[in-house]
Amino acid sequence: MDNETKTGLNAEEELKKFVDNLVAQKNFEVEPEVLEQIKEDVFERAENIINATILASTPPEKLEELNSLLDSGNKEDLENFCVTNIPDLQQKTAEALEQFAKTYLGL
Repeated sequence: MDNETKTGLNAEEELKKFVDNLVAQKNFEVEPEVLEQIKEDVFERAENIINATILASTPPEKLEELNSLLDSGNKEDLENFCVTNIPDLQQKTAEALEQFAKTYLGL
């Protein structure tokens, strides 16, 4: 497995851990099936925030290329595009997720 693939898998695992921790902090007292649905919903919201951050951070002249990569579904090419074209994406994403966590937890 190459580094890009490992990074992509690690990013998804890290996001799942982030979501698990966030939901745990809410301390829901619900059935396990309901808790899993909550986690799925929060994961989807977090992914949407990451995607919005990528979109907002992409230079206007690169948006068409980004759209083509999104349509292709090739995660490795998309990751390479982001690394090449979006400075400080990791920091921007972390800040967006931190704000999401504060809002979600009502802080």
